[in-house]
Amino acid sequence: MRIAAAVLLACAPAWACSCVGKGTPCSAAGISDAVFTGIVLDILDPPPPQPVPTAGPQTGRRTASQPPLPFPQRTIRIRVGEVLSGIGMGQQEVEVLTGKGGGDCGFPFQPGVDYIVYANKNADGKLTTGICTRTRTLADAAEDLAYLHSMAGAPPSGNIRVRVGTPPNPAKADETLIAENSGTRYAALTNGAGDAVFNGVPPGEYTIHSQTDGDLPDDPKTQLHAKGCVEVFFQRTLRISGRVTTAGRQPVPRIEVQYRSTQNQPGDTAIVDADGYYKLRITKPGQYYLGINLNNGPSRFVPYPRWYYPGTQAPEQATVIDFSGKPEFRAYDLTLPDPQPERIITGIAIAGDGRPMARVTVSALDFANKFAGQAFSDQNGRFTLNLYTGTSYRIHAVMPGPGQAVSAVPQDVPAGSQPLDLTFKLDQPGNSVLEAIQGRLGVR
Repeated sequence: MRIAAAVLLACAPAWACSCVGKGTPCSAAGISDAVFTGIVLDILDPPPPQPVPTAGPQTGRRTASQPPLPFPQRTIRIRVGEVLSGIGMGQQEVEVLTGKGGGDCGFPFQPGVDYIVYANKNADGKLTTGICTRTRTLADAAEDLAYLHSMAGAPPSGNIRVRVGTPPNPAKADETLIAENSGTRYAALTNGAGDAVFNGVPPGEYTIHSQTDGDLPDDPKTQLHAKGCVEVFFQRTLRISGRVTTAGRQPVPRIEVQYRSTQNQPGDTAIVDADGYYKLRITKPGQYYLGINLNNGPSRFVPYPRWYYPGTQAPEQATVIDFSGKPEFRAYDLTLPDPQPERIITGIAIAGDGRPMARVTVSALDFANKFAGQAFSDQNGRFTLNLYTGTSYRIHAVMPGPGQAVSAVPQDVPAGSQPLDLTFKLDQPGNSVLEAIQGRLGVR
């Protein structure tokens, strides 16, 4: 069961529409306010949108203070046939709004054609639909009609499937989950795959809890509509927060705090705010390091060494954060060392016969084979790289060229402050930088 969604990118006059999977008839009904069949009687096109007037000189151009133009909506008048949900008994006609097409997700209804319609209510309580729903012609709706007929006369209840386990960490079987709706609580046990299914529950908004963990503020919510089904992912979260400061207790804003697994798998990052505070979420049970530049090397914006909590460059001296899967809140404040001084590395790029080569790309990669600096050789083959003293690098020199790329043998530069002047002889076929990055990504 998958949930359909539409993403509208509105930057008038350009529109765009993209959809994910439309799901099954059951899952589509579970997220729809109304599901019914009917024949289109007529289509009313909207008048041209009128911008809201604003004070000030009129330049003919829209400003940031002006409200965006609304998407024009067609009104589709439909004679109702069969009803699964959301249409009153005895109601013979209904109006549905949809876009005009061309990137606004509008569905291309045609007069005199029969459809099955999956619709939702907008802020004004009017039904709307689009191409990202399962709305389709009856000629293409055999599966939908079979579901509609199977539910004829059934109560308006539906099903909720809660997925707790995520590969490769499946949840345990026989864990009790709670689905709560307006104070009424329903219980279900997880199966071997980590799924708990609530069958035959009434439509409404539900909050999903774990009986073991209790009721938590960020427990997921879902809306179930009549005679449908929905799927919810229930993840335990380790919430980490803290403050990043200098040794003098001054905040260090706008840098990234990162976590990385002890198995060397990179994790997410969080940007430190203006007062030095950050927040991170870990959802996969395991053991992790926390710090600065754990997933990449220092840069002009974060000129610090790889720094582990509580304050070390050595992973064996770092605190290991163990997340067992039980929801928790933990606080970790980071005190940073002094920023690393810049280190200037110069050199020359030459061809196999010793001639200086211009326009050679010289790249410094860090321990994770990510770019840490780049320069280009001049007409005399000379280049200058701005790096940092406390970090080791591997430096590549490549002439991409329109045909076969040519590289020099990469050179390792250990951490240090002494000046270096390197020579790169480009006599190796291939692109050594591309090969290093493909190796990091596991691409062959």
